[in-house]
Amino acid sequence: MSEDVELKQLAHQLWQINHAAYGTLSPWSEKEFYDDLQQKHSHYLLSDVREPLAFIGFHQVLDEIEITNVATFPEYKRQGLAEKLFQRLLEHAHKQEVNQIFLEVRASNTAARHLYEKMHFQEIGKRKNYYQTPVEDAIIMNLKVGNSHGNE
Repeated sequence: MSEDVELKQLAHQLWQINHAAYGTLSPWSEKEFYDDLQQKHSHYLLSDVREPLAFIGFHQVLDEIEITNVATFPEYKRQGLAEKLFQRLLEHAHKQEVNQIFLEVRASNTAARHLYEKMHFQEIGKRKNYYQTPVEDAIIMNLKVGNSHGNE
C-alpha cells in the first residue's frame, strides 16, 4: 500500500473520530487532516493503530508542542483513553526535551478543561470570540515540561 493511500486512510479515521466527537462543531475537514499529516512538524498519537478510538494531534517545533486536536468517539469517553494518550505525549515531550505544551479549548468544554487540569495544564489566557459556530472564547492552557526534574 502506498504512503499516500495510508495517509488518506488515516486522515479519514481521524476525521471520523473528530466528527463523532464534535459533530457540527468539528473544527477540521478530512482534507485538513490529510494536509496536516504531510507536515514534518505534525504528529498524531492514536489509542490503537489498527482501530483508533481516540487521538491527540500536535505540532512540535523545536522545544514546544502545540496540541491541535484531541478527540474520542463519544461511546468511549470517560474510559481513560485521552488520559493515556496524554501520558504518552508527556513521555514523548520528555524524550524530545520539550519545554512547554500549549493548547486551546472552548470555554464551555468543562469536561476537556477538567482533563487538562488533571494533567496539570494551567490557564494562561483567553482568546475572545476565537471559536465560530457558535462564537465562543478559547481558553489558552500551558504545561511546563522541561527542566521540571530538578524542581520536584
